[in-house]
Amino acid sequence: MRVLAAAAALIVAAVSAQDFYRLSSPYSYTCLDNFCVRQLRTEVPSYRSQAECQLTCGEYGSLLPHPTGKVELSKEGVHFNPEHFQVTKMAVPDQQVSKMLEEAVRYTKRNLHFLHPEFPSQFKTPYTEKEKVQYVRENPRQFIRQSTKFNQETPQEQTQEPEPDQTELYESWERFSPFLSEKYSPRINRHKVNMEITVNNPVNKLRLDTDESYQIDVKTTGDDTLVTIQAPTFFGARHALETFTQMIAFDESNNALMIIKDASVTDSPKFKYRGFMLDTSRNFYPKEDLMRLIDTMAHNKMNYFQWHITDAASYPMYSEHRPEMAYYGAYSSRKVYYPEDIKEIVEYARLRGISVVPEISGPAQNNAGWQWGEKNGKGRLVLCAGEKPWFEHVKEPVDGHLNPVNPEVYNILGEIYKDVVEYFDPDMMHVGGDGVSFKCWQNSNDIKEYLAANALESNSEQMFKLWNIYQNNAYTKLTEAAGPERKVTPIIHSSSFVRNYINKDNYIVQVNEPSSDPAAAQYVKDGYKVIFANLDQWRVDCLDSSWYGEKSEKCPLETPTWRNFYENSPLDNLQSIPNIRDGQTPESQALKNNVLGGIVSLYSSETDGNGLDTKAWPRVSAMAERLWSDPAKSPQGFDTKLKRLNVHRERMVARGTKANPLQPGICLLDESSCYSKEEYAARSANIPQTP
Repeated sequence: MRVLAAAAALIVAAVSAQDFYRLSSPYSYTCLDNFCVRQLRTEVPSYRSQAECQLTCGEYGSLLPHPTGKVELSKEGVHFNPEHFQVTKMAVPDQQVSKMLEEAVRYTKRNLHFLHPEFPSQFKTPYTEKEKVQYVRENPRQFIRQSTKFNQETPQEQTQEPEPDQTELYESWERFSPFLSEKYSPRINRHKVNMEITVNNPVNKLRLDTDESYQIDVKTTGDDTLVTIQAPTFFGARHALETFTQMIAFDESNNALMIIKDASVTDSPKFKYRGFMLDTSRNFYPKEDLMRLIDTMAHNKMNYFQWHITDAASYPMYSEHRPEMAYYGAYSSRKVYYPEDIKEIVEYARLRGISVVPEISGPAQNNAGWQWGEKNGKGRLVLCAGEKPWFEHVKEPVDGHLNPVNPEVYNILGEIYKDVVEYFDPDMMHVGGDGVSFKCWQNSNDIKEYLAANALESNSEQMFKLWNIYQNNAYTKLTEAAGPERKVTPIIHSSSFVRNYINKDNYIVQVNEPSSDPAAAQYVKDGYKVIFANLDQWRVDCLDSSWYGEKSEKCPLETPTWRNFYENSPLDNLQSIPNIRDGQTPESQALKNNVLGGIVSLYSSETDGNGLDTKAWPRVSAMAERLWSDPAKSPQGFDTKLKRLNVHRERMVARGTKANPLQPGICLLDESSCYSKEEYAARSANIPQTP
């Protein structure tokens, strides 16, 4: 008992000590057949850390999405303190782009500090820069707060009055960085990582034709590593900074960062539109949750956030022209996106290489916010809302359809569109087009009276014509809201209505059909510009049932896994179009150009900010590589996407994304140990064993 008591006392003393003792690792890591294999140190001639192995093993190391051009990665890494990383040259042709790039560099530095496992997770919040905090640095572990909000005229009370020469200005997150209190060897402290960035074009807003390519080179000489980034636009340079962070990892062996010693990467995306659709109507997401999503999208080089901001369930967007919409339609006054919120989110996204595409649905999926019309002399703006039983009228509970024969609907839409243009400054806007039920219109007295007055029959043909009346009027109002100097291209859900009524030169079609449906190829053959959103492969909320307790009809029988997300290639799904993947003929290349990319969808019937990360990531990371790299199928034995996904998931978690693991932790520690029977057979047949 005395021995146990003494041991317990020693443990307590160790825990109380400033430098807590941790077990060292008995393992070293060797790169065999593109995988990091764990071995005992006593069994290998020289030690290699897991971080160094994962950064340098295989053609792409731990880069995700993998680059599409030249990739050269040395097999060694060098250690450094992130405090010794700085940008020494920034050649930019425009002052606004220069400010954007400075922000991106600061954000990159922040992410490097997040790599330390002891950085407090509660402070890995969206980087809004609304708070500048001044601290007094008394020692490496203690900072004293001097003031808070930078726009306050008087600072808050201070714990002590600092001497002027003791005061330094810190980023608020630097206060919590464990790197500032680590003790490093002279070799690590001497090492500097300097960066030079050149951007050639003053473009400061992402469009479909924006060049997102970049070149990044890393060269180490002695105690200095020089990182050179060249890009046509800010957006390419931002992607290069993301690749730079993926060349760096935290090395447990000395609590420092490690960067690949020498590297060269040339890269550009295969698809222009790499999107994420989030519904914030069925359940409300605070602004910070949207910013966190945008951060994670940027980590995966995705570039379009499609914001399904309103729906039948609620209308949380405040309209300056029509405040009645949010007044009647929001869940509460605290669950509203005000103009300043929206503009802040749009700017936050722009600085991360992402454009926000607003989605205002119609004619279906409308109810909340439109209730005020009749008692204010505007007539019935929405039909079928609240009718029971709902399935006799619409396709979803609480749904309603805009009234296509009420002119006031279009006047209000026009005012809402003016707000959307003002808040989002968009090049594209999603206008809905899904969930339309002709039963709603056919059972409505307003529509019956309209048909009778015009001697028209109540059949499908007339319902399609009513839909066309709505769509033409909505298009006109959107064009008027945009004004003569701007073009806002509408995106619409695929349907038989689109195939028969929509002008392919005016719209982009979001193709929701299953990946095997020949209708997808038909849109491309007919000359439509398309964004693929195959709901059987790229719908995140198919993880669960429908929100009224049944399996969603649009979901597949099996939950889409990361492999479904990865293997769903837009071009491979168009095999009925000869040569479209390679674009070997002018005709096939023209059709290939019409495939803009893809988008993942998360409808929030059973999700809010608490479940967003775990439902989406890292499955969506697999899709991100598909849309950036669009790799052709490779022999299973040479396939490193899962091991890179595992490392990337760890990286996202370090930055604050609550991504689920894809495999047990042992598969990350010994990458060659977790394979299926089929994969083992493929590896044995295709790969000569490395001695």
